[in-house]
Amino acid sequence: MKQTILKLYSDLYYNHHESGNTQWQSIDIDKRNPIVEVLDTFVKFKYDPDLAGNLNPDLPWAEDHFLERINGEPINPGSEYKNWPYYKNGDNDDLFRSTGKFSHNYMERYWCSDVKGRRYQYGDLLDIMDRIKDNPFTRQAYLAVWHPEDQSNNNVRVPCTLGYWFYFNGKTLDVTYHIRSCDAARHLRNDVYMTLRLLEYVCEYTKLKPGTLKMWIGSLHCFKSDLYTLRKYVRDSNNS
Repeated sequence: MKQTILKLYSDLYYNHHESGNTQWQSIDIDKRNPIVEVLDTFVKFKYDPDLAGNLNPDLPWAEDHFLERINGEPINPGSEYKNWPYYKNGDNDDLFRSTGKFSHNYMERYWCSDVKGRRYQYGDLLDIMDRIKDNPFTRQAYLAVWHPEDQSNNNVRVPCTLGYWFYFNGKTLDVTYHIRSCDAARHLRNDVYMTLRLLEYVCEYTKLKPGTLKMWIGSLHCFKSDLYTLRKYVRDSNNS
């Protein structure tokens, strides 16, 4: 896992180009500190139970927020967003929560069986887990976080995560994680950690063994000023 994180950081540091995007999470950015990125990245993480030691996520926040995500209810706004290490009290709250709620969050997307679709009721994380439990070899166990409403031009924040495809290879349960956009400096290690915790959670329910996380990232990016932090991580890792 450490080597895969290093690979992602190295790729971004050495192969980045400046993005033409002038926003970060729907907020205009300082043109003097542009976003740099690499596109269409695919990596694999072999499961190791020492997630914290291998990934060095922002703890305790990453674990607390994961537990909030799997609480079973579509709560919004929740409480752990305030404990995110990069959260500034009140910063952009009016923009992100003008109605008191976020335009979306993971709890609403994991637990959305209260929503009526065009023909059927929406399914949620529990439905996915039951589908795997009933038929481990199913190819239909996809937990969608990106919903059709996100395709509308509503000028609001939309999910970075597209969804998770769970599949049993005959020995272990694997997950392919599709994420359209990922901030390498602030989110990557937490995203990987919470996805592997989700895999553990599904495995505990289905009595299967966790296997491999395969992760596709549309845009892996950071601010140009973050490249110093990436360079230090890459150099320290290569010298250790």
